[in-house]
Amino acid sequence: MSTPAENLTRAEYARCDPALWLVSLFRTMYRGRRPGGLTIEHEHNGIKLKFNVWRALDARDQSVLLATTALAGVLDRQELHAGIRHCRAQQLWQRLQPEDLALMDQAIVVKTTRYALLQAAGMADGKAEYNRLEDCLERLSMVGCRARKDGYDWSMRLLSYAETPEGQLHIALNSRLAEALSGHHVYVSLVERRALLSDAAQLTHAWLSAWLRQGASNSIRLDRLAEKVWGPPSKSIATNRKRRERIGKALDDIGKLHGWQVLIEGRGATAKATIKRPRSIERE
Repeated sequence: MSTPAENLTRAEYARCDPALWLVSLFRTMYRGRRPGGLTIEHEHNGIKLKFNVWRALDARDQSVLLATTALAGVLDRQELHAGIRHCRAQQLWQRLQPEDLALMDQAIVVKTTRYALLQAAGMADGKAEYNRLEDCLERLSMVGCRARKDGYDWSMRLLSYAETPEGQLHIALNSRLAEALSGHHVYVSLVERRALLSDAAQLTHAWLSAWLRQGASNSIRLDRLAEKVWGPPSKSIATNRKRRERIGKALDDIGKLHGWQVLIEGRGATAKATIKRPRSIERE
């Protein structure tokens, strides 16, 4: 059986549900009190998605979710469903709060450690980081997800987690995240992400990885891309200009990654970027 320590360097990419990663649930790092009680809606291939966010999520929370998803692809994992009998597994299932059609779905449990999760997320392993990791897991576990389409109604928390007496960390990923591991998914390279130093670049990279298939290219206005990182445009022209500049810098950093190509044309609100993604995933 593989151990978390043996798989640290193998957490190279995450197989992700494209609908989730195109929603823009995550923002740049928050300083001070985080806003709460947020509702974020998105439509993907005719499915109406609604996310109820207890506390606003940032790039660090995104790193933890990506790392968990990546570890789920390389570590032993357990199926989780309504009929599970093990006490801890039942607790994890109940904390996911499945409703409607989600009651018939299967989630998965990733068995890892806090240290392995920090390493995969590109975070340090000091006491402060362990505390931040706990905060990230709590925020992620409080995100409610709902999907609707033509009579289909599905609802479940993003994840749940528990610690064993031996100090192992068990994280349950909801069924949409679980299905991406074996079904329709996009790849987000954690090797590339760990090479990006700014939260704006990391958030931009994750969104582009869901938007662009490997080897594909497309164009997007910088202002539109900024909305994926900071949300709706500000009423302040100066703030929007600053965001545009930061997106330009983030794209410059992404363009330096192996195989990525970025061309920015135009100025001001008309500026756009043509981006090409490499065909293969960068590996360590």
